[in-house]
Amino acid sequence: MEQVVSAGNDNPIQMTDTVYSKEKSLFTILAIISGLIWAVLIIATKGLALIYVLMFFIIYLFTHSAFISYLKGTAVEISPEQFPDLHKQYLACCERLEIKEPPRAYLLAADGMLNALATRFLRRNYIVLFSSIVDALESDKDALNFYIGHELGHIRRNHIGKEPLLVFATWLPLVGAAYARACEYTCDLHGLRCCNSLRSATNAVAVLAAGVEQWKRMNVDQYIRQTQESSGFWMSFHELNSSYPWLTKRMARVQATAQGKMYAAPSRSVFAYLFSLFMPRMGTAGGGIIILAAIIGVAAAVAIPAYKEYQEKMGAEVSYEAPTDQTPALTLTVPDTDAAVKHIDQLHQSLTPITDTLTAYYQANKAWPTELEVLGLTDAQLATFNLYTDGIVGFVGGETLGDYQDYEVYLSPQVDEQDNVTWVCSSNGIPDEYLPVDCQG
Repeated sequence: MEQVVSAGNDNPIQMTDTVYSKEKSLFTILAIISGLIWAVLIIATKGLALIYVLMFFIIYLFTHSAFISYLKGTAVEISPEQFPDLHKQYLACCERLEIKEPPRAYLLAADGMLNALATRFLRRNYIVLFSSIVDALESDKDALNFYIGHELGHIRRNHIGKEPLLVFATWLPLVGAAYARACEYTCDLHGLRCCNSLRSATNAVAVLAAGVEQWKRMNVDQYIRQTQESSGFWMSFHELNSSYPWLTKRMARVQATAQGKMYAAPSRSVFAYLFSLFMPRMGTAGGGIIILAAIIGVAAAVAIPAYKEYQEKMGAEVSYEAPTDQTPALTLTVPDTDAAVKHIDQLHQSLTPITDTLTAYYQANKAWPTELEVLGLTDAQLATFNLYTDGIVGFVGGETLGDYQDYEVYLSPQVDEQDNVTWVCSSNGIPDEYLPVDCQG
C-alpha cells in the first residue's frame, strides 16, 4: 500500500522548506570571494580582462548553441499537442513551485541514460527529460515529478545564472564542491515538493541506484543503511571533492525530510578534510570558462612551439650526427662512384616493402612502431635496416662505399593532413656524389 506523507496541500513539504539550509551561506562565501577577485582583476587590468571575458563568452555561446540546436532539431517538445498528459504533469510541477513562466520542456532519447537536465541559453531556460527515465517510471508517474521538480529547482534558484559571478571561487577546495552539493540537495527538496507521496520520491531516487527494472525490487531502508559506509577516509575524501552527494545520502535525506525528521548525516573522516584542502575543484560547470581559458593558454604555449618544430622537421632533411667511431680518415677512398650510386639505389629500392609496412602500421595506429616485432617481418628483412624514432629507417651502404661503408642512408617519413606518407632519402656524412639524386642534400 502506498505510503503518503502529507504536509499540507498534499505535498510532503512546504515551499518555505525547499532550500537546503547551507546553500545560502555557502553562496555568500563564494560570492564575496569571487566578487573581490572580479574587482581586482578589472581594476588591475584597467578593464582589459573584460575583453577576454567577452572572447570566452563567445566561444561558450557557439559551443552551447550546438546542444540547443540539437535539442530543438532532434528532441520532442512537450506541449498540449505532444504528450499532453506529460505536459499537464509538467505544468502542475511548475505551479507547485510557483514558477509563473514554465521553461520549454523536451523529451530526448539518450541511449538509455537515466537522467534529466536543466540548461539556459541566452535568456531562455530549458528542461530536458530523458525518455529512459519516463519509461522506467511508467508504473509510478508521480515519481517522475521528482525529476521534473529537481531540474526546475536549478532554474527557480537560478543556479545556472549565478555561475558567471561565482566563476573565480567555485574551484576552491572544500567550499566549492560543498556549494555544488548543497544545490543538489536544494533541488531534491524541490523534487520532493512536486511529489504527492514519500514512496514516489524514494522510487525516483531508486531508479538512479538500481536501474530501469530492478528499482521495483529494491529495499529502500537497507539502501539507506549503506550511508554508514561513507564515514571512511576514501568515501569521505571523494565526496568532499565531488559536486554530487552520495546517492545513499540523497535517499536518506529525502526520506527523513518527507517524514518531518531531521537527517543526521554520518560523520566524515578528519583526514579526508585535511587532504581535500589541497584538491581544487576543477570539474565544475561554474569554473568551466576559466578552465577553458587555462586549457587554451597551456595548449597555445605547448602546441605552437611544437608545431613550429614539426614544420622545421618535416620541411627539411633529417640531420643525424654520425657516431665518433665513424669519423672518416683524412684520406678516404671509394672504389667506383657509379658503382656506389647504383648500389645505394638498389638498397633504397629493396626497402620499399619495409617502408610500405611502416606506412600501413602508421595509418592503422596513428603512431610509429617502437619495436620491430610488431611489423611481422622476416629475419632476412630485419637484417637489412635499423629503425629509429618517428619511423625513420636507416641502412648502411656496405663495402661499395669504401671508407664510408659504415655510414647510414636514412628514409624519413613525412605525413600530410590526410595521413598520406611519403619517404625522403638523406644521409649524413656520405658525399652527394656517391648517392642517388633523390638522396642528395
